[in-house]
Amino acid sequence: MMDEHVDELKHIAFDVLLQNPGSEFGDWQQTLIEEYATEVVDVYGCNPENAEASLADLWETPYEDPASGLEYTFSAWAEAFCNEASVQMYHDMVDKLKK
Repeated sequence: MMDEHVDELKHIAFDVLLQNPGSEFGDWQQTLIEEYATEVVDVYGCNPENAEASLADLWETPYEDPASGLEYTFSAWAEAFCNEASVQMYHDMVDKLKK
């Protein structure tokens, strides 16, 4: 069950980057803590210091995007999604892969 929560949080963490082009670590971490507190607590517990440290570790953890099949760390995904044009390119690529 814990793996299921971790997978859900990773999926959410990726979506936060995809939906917020140009996000840096602090933006991403704050969004997860504020908007997805339940998911963060389910994985990392109620201690804010532990959760923040664990999210810092997650930032450097690989994530394989099921839509593209590509795997990068969350920090690398953030760099890839640096602006709206790069996010649009990602969506265009995923659309082509579906065909």
